[in-house]
Amino acid sequence: MLKKVSQVVLLKDFYGPLLTAKQQDALNMYYENDWSLSEIAISMNTSRQAAYDLVKRAEGVLHEYEDKLGLVAKFRRNRQNLDELRLILEDSKADDPRMHKAVSLVEEISTLL
Repeated sequence: MLKKVSQVVLLKDFYGPLLTAKQQDALNMYYENDWSLSEIAISMNTSRQAAYDLVKRAEGVLHEYEDKLGLVAKFRRNRQNLDELRLILEDSKADDPRMHKAVSLVEEISTLL
């Protein structure tokens, strides 16, 4: 369950602005504020079933964007590649100042991702 939550939150971080305001609000309440569907329904003045449908539909839209654009997958690949590169650079020639510079550049790039 935690993996699904983190996946949806990451998708929302990338594609959230493409959702309607209502979809964004529902996902924020459900995933980030840990509200129940009943609480969301009360807040949105709708039924619990409508809140459920809204959350599931918004999740589906996020997954469709990821299937078409693949930004989250690219982000994860880039992050993994940078982590591997940092480890390689740290292990090789620790006394070479160019390696220290390369490691700091990799870390700087990592903070941008």
